[in-house]
Amino acid sequence: MSSFINTMIMGTPTQLRRLPKETWPVLLVLSMLIGLVLTSSSQGVFHACGVLLLFASAATPLWFMNRWRRHVRVAEAAEATWQALLDGSQDALMVLHERRDDMGTKLGFRIVRANRQARAWFGQGRRELVGTDLADLFPQPEYTLFFQRLRRAEKTRAAVTEEHLYQVLAPDSAQHAPTWLHHQIIPIPEGIALVSRDTSEAHHAMDALKEQESFYRTLVDSLPVAVVAKSVRPQTKDQYLVWNRAAADSMRLPTHAVLGKTPREVMPPDVVQRGEQHDALIMQAPQAHHFQGLPFRTPEGERIMDMIKTPVFGADGQMDHILTIARDITDQKKAAEKLRLASRVIEETGDAVVVTDALDRILMVNPAFTNLSGLTPAEVVGKNAELVGLPPLRESHLSGIEHALAQHQRWSGESHQVCQNGRRIDTWMSVSALRNESGRVAQHIRIFSDISVLKAQQRELIEQARHDSLTGLPNRRAFEERLDQAIARARRSKQTLAVLYVDLDGFKSINDVHGHAAGDQVLAEVSKRLQSCVRTTDTVCRLAGDEFTVILEGAGQLNEIERICGRIVDKLSLPQDLKACTVALSASVGVAIWEMSETADSLCLRADKAMYAAKHAGKARFMLAEAGGTLDLLMTPRLVGAE
Repeated sequence: MSSFINTMIMGTPTQLRRLPKETWPVLLVLSMLIGLVLTSSSQGVFHACGVLLLFASAATPLWFMNRWRRHVRVAEAAEATWQALLDGSQDALMVLHERRDDMGTKLGFRIVRANRQARAWFGQGRRELVGTDLADLFPQPEYTLFFQRLRRAEKTRAAVTEEHLYQVLAPDSAQHAPTWLHHQIIPIPEGIALVSRDTSEAHHAMDALKEQESFYRTLVDSLPVAVVAKSVRPQTKDQYLVWNRAAADSMRLPTHAVLGKTPREVMPPDVVQRGEQHDALIMQAPQAHHFQGLPFRTPEGERIMDMIKTPVFGADGQMDHILTIARDITDQKKAAEKLRLASRVIEETGDAVVVTDALDRILMVNPAFTNLSGLTPAEVVGKNAELVGLPPLRESHLSGIEHALAQHQRWSGESHQVCQNGRRIDTWMSVSALRNESGRVAQHIRIFSDISVLKAQQRELIEQARHDSLTGLPNRRAFEERLDQAIARARRSKQTLAVLYVDLDGFKSINDVHGHAAGDQVLAEVSKRLQSCVRTTDTVCRLAGDEFTVILEGAGQLNEIERICGRIVDKLSLPQDLKACTVALSASVGVAIWEMSETADSLCLRADKAMYAAKHAGKARFMLAEAGGTLDLLMTPRLVGAE
């Protein structure tokens, strides 16, 4: 490097052999005098020699001058080549001369030469480096150690290296990222050569490597399973190089007591022997091997481990380590034993029991569940409860269950179960959650029984409460519900809706003369005749006694409603054969057509008034309550059979 620096300072080491400058004129004058003397000789030989000597004396300066110019051009070309190489270098190079005052006191160092990279790094386009004091680029006291190294190199005349973080001193206010610089301080005859190299990338790579190493170390330490790596390289054979926190907790051996040690130094003999057998198996068949239920003696008792061992290969293809991943299953085995005990206890219960995990996957069912659903344990265990017909534990399916379970309470209520044959049964279900030590749900328990018979009886009672027991027609309560539904449909679809109030004329006399049994027979026959007069989409109801209603949906034009009313009046006027006699009665019908803004009560009131108007008009007829005007004026008589 020093020869390279000297070349830059002094140019290419081209050596021209020259006589001293004061010798040339003497030689030339002497040769010319000798030539003149010889040319004055009368002898031809001396005369010729004199001519040649005069010619040589005249030509020699020209020859030497031409040769000197050629050497100067070569030296300049070589100097330009070396300067181009220096300017093209990625390293910054500066030549420093020592500065002294008039008294000879050292004042520092001045830059006398700098290549392009030095000007780019330290000049920042704001100044010429040559002639600049080095302290302007490296101000003290930040760079005190750097100047100490410079003075030591100057004093000892030995090369010195220095590396530090450099903050660019820019003339503007812009902030520049600090740069790591590695300096070679080389003494040269003319002063000090300072070669600086940017090592920021190497430092950043080293920092990234350290960060990555810290990340992976933290990652491995954070894993919930034990991770152990043992070397198989000759230099560190059998030494533990990785021993994470889970391994320390499971084996009850701290990391600092294991790293760098061999199994024989830290493990019991039986564990060492078993591990050597496993390692031999891996060396013979270099692939992952699974070892289950391995006991390990620790100061706090025996632990059961599930272990996976696998080889790790280096860049050269040779096996570097044996990686062990172990999971402590001691607590899981105890929990499994308790779960099996609980399963045996509930096998004899008469209610169906289903145990699921936190994700509602079935863990076990009892025989009562099999008898109820027709599904065997093999068909349901491991599946989601919803997929086998059980209601999911969601608010949309079981109202209030999410709140109850969140409050650590048991939920109870009605539910449904889909059996294997597709039959859906009603159940009474209780749901509770089992939680682990951290308070998280570990299992769900469903206990339920079949209440289908009870629910069927309940539905029958409800149905009976909504229908007339004599005729089987919907009663007043059902009529009101169906009328509200019909009005909602008519409003939505813009269809015609009419309500008919039908009252039997002379029915009381039948009860008085023939008895209530005959009256019941007449009412049953009337209900059949009414149903035969309307469509299947219409609704016939018995309100009370001999009063009936008909809901006509989508009846169409008014003439169609009149035709249906006429048919009702005609059919109900036909005689009826009883067991002992024949009776005849008639019907008065009031009709009201629903208007868009009308309520159900208003519609029924108009139909009822129209029915009473038909009775007052002579019975055995129907009256229509038309829109507009007062009620009395809206009563238009429609005689039986009138078109």
